[in-house]
Formats: sequence, C-alpha cells, structure tokens
Amino acid sequence: MGNKSFYNLDYIIEINEQRLEQYANLHQKSVERFTTLLVIYSAFCIFLIPLVQTLFFGTKLCHWSYYCSFYLFCILFIVSIVNSIMLLSPGALHILVAPNVYYRRIKQFFEAGGIPPAQSDALIKNYYITELEKAISTNKLKLNRKMLFYNRAFRFAIIACIPYLYCIWQEINFEKKIILKKEAVNNLSSFTKTNHICGGRNQNTKRSMMTWSTI
Repeated sequence: MGNKSFYNLDYIIEINEQRLEQYANLHQKSVERFTTLLVIYSAFCIFLIPLVQTLFFGTKLCHWSYYCSFYLFCILFIVSIVNSIMLLSPGALHILVAPNVYYRRIKQFFEAGGIPPAQSDALIKNYYITELEKAISTNKLKLNRKMLFYNRAFRFAIIACIPYLYCIWQEINFEKKIILKKEAVNNLSSFTKTNHICGGRNQNTKRSMMTWSTI
C-alpha cells in the first residue's frame, strides 16, 4: 500500500479494478480445470464396458459385492458429472457499463445542475466505485459457485475410484476363474482321450496275445 490512502478515490478505483481483473482470471482458470476431471472420466471409461458386459450380459452371476461396488461407483460418477456440467454451465460475469456513461451523461447531468467541476468529479468517481463494487460482489459470488462445483466434482470422482478399482479387481478374478475352468476342461478332455487310446491299445494287445495262445 505504501503511503496510499483509502480516502483517495483514485486509489480506491485502482484496487477495485485490480480485484475485478483477478476474479475474471480466476473464473477462467476454474473452467480450465475441467481438463483434470476429463482425464479421470476417461480413465473410468476404459474398463466400464467390460464391467457392464460381465455384470449384466454374462451367463454367470457374480458376487454380490461386485454389484454393490458397481452401483456405488455409478452413483458417485453421476454426481461428479452433474457438478462438472454445472461447472461448465454458462454464467456471464458482471460487465461494467461503458465509460462514456460517466464522462458524458453523468458529467453533463452534474454540469447542468450547476455543480462545480471538482465536486462533480468526486461524485462521478463515487458512481464508478459503486459500479465496481457491485461487479466485484457479483463476480465473487459466481466464482465461489464455480469453485464449489469443481471441488464437488473432483472429490466425488476421487471417491469413485475406490469402488471402481474394486470392480476391476473382481473382473480380473472373474476372468482368471474362467481361464482356470477352461484349462481344467481341456486337461480333463485330453486325459480322457489319452485313457481311451491307451485302453484301445491294451484291448488290441490282449486280443493278439489270445490269438497267439490258441495257435
């Protein structure tokens, strides 16, 4: 601050304009953060189709915890997406009126009323400060709402990772069981074929021995 005083209208205008610019930049950054959520959502979509196929289109029933984890993941995922949509929903910031309104219309109004230039200049600055404060209050409220939607979307997305990872673990175990069953069936079929072949050979050997014995 230095030696600047809050009784100085020019300084008050300066700090309000700086704060208004800061809110505009923060508002833009809050929307740009959606790319982080998009990366998380893309990771969810990688194994989402196999999970749905196993749970709802498979021939065998899965463990109840698999279904519960998937439903919990869906709820958290949907809540996160809803907040992301609210984050991206259009919400225009408060725009100040054109400067010529102050240095033409309002100035001419005070001049027509016979107010001295020094006094009218202070009144015009007060009008401008009021407009700045109104814009700052409105943009701050909108920025807080955007940050709230982003925080909710990010938190629910992170929490959704827990049941999602459990579903992936269940899917891997389910696939392993299928592979082991297939290997067991293949081994059993090969063992049966081997016994059948060996049994046929033994019968042929016995028949040939009986033939030689009769001779």
